[in-house]
Formats: sequence, C-alpha cells, structure tokens
Amino acid sequence: MKMQVAEIAKAVQAVNAEQAWPDVNVTGVAFDSRKLQAGDLFIPLMGANDGHQYIQSAIEHGAVATLWASDHADDVPEDLPVIMVADTLTALQQLGQYYLQKINPKVVAVTGSNGKTTTKDMIASVLSTQFNVTKTHANFNNQIGVPVTLLSMEPNTEVVVVEMGMDHFGELDFLSRLVQPDVAVITMIGEAHIEFFGTRDRIADAKMEIVHGLKEDGTFIFNGDEPLLQERAKEVSQHQRTLGWMIRTP
Repeated sequence: MKMQVAEIAKAVQAVNAEQAWPDVNVTGVAFDSRKLQAGDLFIPLMGANDGHQYIQSAIEHGAVATLWASDHADDVPEDLPVIMVADTLTALQQLGQYYLQKINPKVVAVTGSNGKTTTKDMIASVLSTQFNVTKTHANFNNQIGVPVTLLSMEPNTEVVVVEMGMDHFGELDFLSRLVQPDVAVITMIGEAHIEFFGTRDRIADAKMEIVHGLKEDGTFIFNGDEPLLQERAKEVSQHQRTLGWMIRTP
C-alpha cells in the first residue's frame, strides 16, 4: 500500500481528520510493534495488553504515523502524526475496506472447517499464472487479519484471495460484508469449533454467512458432496458451482 496520512485520516473518519497533515507516505500497517517496518502505520489494538503502551517501540522501529483511540487522549505521542479515532480496530477495518475499494480487485473468499488455507494457496497459485494476486498470509483470517491482508495489496493487484475463519455466529457475516467477494468458497463442514455450535448443522449455518456479502453477480462454490451445504445452497440466488468426488447418475 501507499497512502498519505491525510487520506488515511479521512478514510477512517478520524476525529481530527480536518487538521493539517504533514506530507508523509504510509507504506504498510502493523499492530505488533516488534514486527513493524519503517514506513508503517502503527495500529495499537486492545487485547490481553493495551497496544498503546508500545508506541515508543513502534517509533523506534520506524512507524511514520499511528492510529490512536480517543479515550487515550491524555497519552498522545508527540513524535509522529496521530490519527485520532473512536476505536482502533474499527478504524483498521474501515481502512482495509477503503483500500480494497480503491484498488478494486476481484475478491475470492474462502472458508471451511478444514482445508481453507490449502485451498486459498492453491487458488492463488493457479490465478497467479495469469493475474497479479495477493493472498492471506499464513492464516490471518479473522477480524484483524482480513483487513491487514487487504492493506498488504500492491496497487497493481488484480485478484485478492482472502481466507476467512470463525468460531462464532456473525463473524463470517461481518467479514463477507467487509470484502464483498466476487467468489465465495466453502471447502467442507467438519467438527472444528463444534464446542461453540453444538452440531454440524449449526456450523453449516455459520459457514453459509460467507455468502451474505457476495456480489449479486458473484459465484458460490461449495462441496457438492455435503448434504448440509446442498440444502442451504437452495437459498442462494447467485451463480453456483459444486466440487466433489461423488458419482451421480442422471
């Protein structure tokens, strides 16, 4: 990515978006100050630890700007541009969606109880013979990893292959609506995270959320050998393709 600080501030609807900003190029994002590279925007997230407390480390590693939660206004760093937002995670997601719309590649979203990382890698490998492709790094497949993947795209990206994981209802709904895929893929319905859902039927319901943001002219590809997906696919209006091993007679 390559964006000016002022453009980022407007994209995330920063509290201080209208202030005068220095002419600074941001070339990446990082939420872990230890892995931050020179030119990155630091994203201090709230988790087991408060990411804001690592701002000095981020500066030392070369951060050129930072998002900053407005409820930490008393601790604003003075050494670099500060983009003030209500919530840093929400701002990261807004920025990822903004950049996706700016680059405007085709989007392939992949989920499934098993096989999603392998499938993501295979799809990206095949498509990269004809297109400039960006794919999810490792398994950065959640509400943090997906926008980070989007922000890793080079400006010439033609296709982005996004892996999506979940262990609760609503997660894939959010991610699908965030990226609005042209193609949505479900590899299989297994028993991963069944402790949160209780049954494979409920896992299938949660996995089907990946089509909630699927473009009207998009394509849904799923495991045709899985009855749980066959039944639910009847409610999907978009074009469909199935994959599987089952031999069917006419």
